[in-house]
Amino acid sequence: DADNWFYETYQLNLNKGKHLIVAKVWSLGSKAPMAQMSVEAGFLLAAEAEFEEQISTGLANWQVMELKGFDFHIPAATFWRGARLSLDAKQYAWGFENGKGNWQTAKVGKRASGKVIAYVWYKVHRLVAATLPAMLAKRISNISVKYIDDAKISNSKEVKIDFHNNATDKLDSWQYLLDGKQKITIAANSSQRIILDMNDYYCLFYEITISKGKNAQVQIHSAESLYTDTNFIEKGHRDSLENKYFSGVGDDFISDGGNLRGLEPIQFQAGRYWQIQIETQEEELIIDKLIFTETRYPLENLASFSSDNERLNKLLPIMTRTLQLSSHDTLADAPYYEAMMYAGDTRLELLTNYQFSNDDRLARKAIRLFDSSRLANGMIQARYPSWETQIITPFSIWWIAMLHDYAYWRDAEYIRQFLPGMRATLEGFERFKNKQGLLENIEGWNFLDWVAGWDTGIPPAVLEGSNAALNWQLVYGYKLAMDLEGKIGEAELARLWQRRAKELSKIITEEFWNSEQGLFADDLAKQHYSEHSQILAILSGFLSKEKEQEAFRALISKDNLSQTSYYFKHYLFEVYRKYGRADLILEKLKDWDIHFELGLKTTLEEPEPSRSDCHGWSAHPLFHTYASILGIRPGSIGYKTIEIRPHLEFLQTVNAKVVHPRGIISFSSEKKDNTVSLQINLPSNTNGSLIIAGQSYQLKEYLNSFNDIPLSSD
Repeated sequence: DADNWFYETYQLNLNKGKHLIVAKVWSLGSKAPMAQMSVEAGFLLAAEAEFEEQISTGLANWQVMELKGFDFHIPAATFWRGARLSLDAKQYAWGFENGKGNWQTAKVGKRASGKVIAYVWYKVHRLVAATLPAMLAKRISNISVKYIDDAKISNSKEVKIDFHNNATDKLDSWQYLLDGKQKITIAANSSQRIILDMNDYYCLFYEITISKGKNAQVQIHSAESLYTDTNFIEKGHRDSLENKYFSGVGDDFISDGGNLRGLEPIQFQAGRYWQIQIETQEEELIIDKLIFTETRYPLENLASFSSDNERLNKLLPIMTRTLQLSSHDTLADAPYYEAMMYAGDTRLELLTNYQFSNDDRLARKAIRLFDSSRLANGMIQARYPSWETQIITPFSIWWIAMLHDYAYWRDAEYIRQFLPGMRATLEGFERFKNKQGLLENIEGWNFLDWVAGWDTGIPPAVLEGSNAALNWQLVYGYKLAMDLEGKIGEAELARLWQRRAKELSKIITEEFWNSEQGLFADDLAKQHYSEHSQILAILSGFLSKEKEQEAFRALISKDNLSQTSYYFKHYLFEVYRKYGRADLILEKLKDWDIHFELGLKTTLEEPEPSRSDCHGWSAHPLFHTYASILGIRPGSIGYKTIEIRPHLEFLQTVNAKVVHPRGIISFSSEKKDNTVSLQINLPSNTNGSLIIAGQSYQLKEYLNSFNDIPLSSD
């Protein structure tokens, strides 16, 4: 946005003599991905010291030339990602990077600025130093050529994969090409379709170099999986190709017949499978090189976990992979579809990242950007950056939860600057309260969870009245704000949020509690009930002990409640953890077994048929493995002390490492009968407590050993 225009810094070590600096610049305008905001297109370069006047834009004699031959198309299935590339190489200015072509004097636009400290005209670009490292750029090689036939580009979506038609005599040649061992020649007046299996889910850039083949068409598309029919909904087992159909997104090229023409995309593509289609005309086409390079944020796993529970052992690697693929210059919900940073998704992704990485730069950027997105009504935007404004009002509370999480899991001082924004957001909810004091007719898309029977994820009675879950969520937000104000903000404001939480919780209880059922209804008419209302009521912390226990009993025993999806099960697991019921977390993890049964490499957006095969919010069991089952959490703000409340009744052996801001916490345990022996190694300058079966044991820095601790208080 206008106040967050990030710039990169490079160092060029130049020898004496003449040098040519060329930049290829692109802007998609209205066809840009929704996550790419643009205030004004252009190119900015500022050189330091003696080179400032020689090469800085606006000062030096820069020249420009339009690169022709480009067209852009927006795939309907992934329109959020913006346009894909179509390039007619016959019109392209080959050799421009060497200064060839019809160059003209550049037009100088408005200047950019950094921090405004005096009265000046507002600058279009407010430059901010980039806060992230370079994205990963790693060539991948574990690629398998699975299938080749002669399907035409025009109808390939309708031509199923039939291994009776597999041109097996061509498979080795394509494999050698990918391995960098040989070129491939495609005969004139012919067509080929090649299906590649990357053997994992990747975000990739590609580079293909071709020669000859004038007027040949080359199409390079990717897909998360193939489909069982041409409705393109059901995918089946992800390892299977037989009798399936390929429908993906990607780029298209037309060859000009020149030699060693390097073709590449302007944006990465995501997925596991790639389809390359070639149709030649009057001349044979030579493919000189085809390489794929992985791109993502360089988020690496410093944690580890192994136990006698095979479900956990198998789940954690694919969840780690999911989070890595959802991390780029911002966090993304799904790399294939929206590829946008949604607050509800981001809160869970960041919590999970804190377990296995000590790199907090993406977290800080996410928190800051959502703060920048705030609208006049106090709500943050649901997804940001985005050139299209979207409000999901409940997501504003999840941004407050992000502040609270970061203050505890990482650094409280960083969060202090965002407290004014937190206060504005909570005050914004006041406009949606009715005379009774309940939230009513809330502005925006009131998505809470993907639940069967809820229209577009909106819980009952939101559009025509009040809903218990959304009101309890606001109480939960008050509780988080109260804690932050009390620890690092204003004590008077902590009392304000406490008073509002008490007032609202009293009204909700009076209006939504069903004493006969022993739980909260979703609506005032008490016709609808959900896990969500019980979960948020319990997590709010403002129920009486008796009501909270009743709601918990109903939550785990009633079968008439609308069920949480993968996304909202995080909050369900938080309730289980609060009541020491790790057994229920382990039981619910059976819902993730579908990933093994279907050969998935990443976690689904929702149960099958799932649109997205890679969705960050469903990786949260990785968080709960460390933070709820092993029970390793901050004991105080800033993680200055460590509290460990493990639930080891169901695990015979555990060996784990989890990230702490000052290093690594090592944890190992072995269960014998009804006792457990543990070794816990804390980073230097830390301490904490171990709590098992109601008994507390002191933890100090470095190694702590405990033998034969009873697992129950009986």
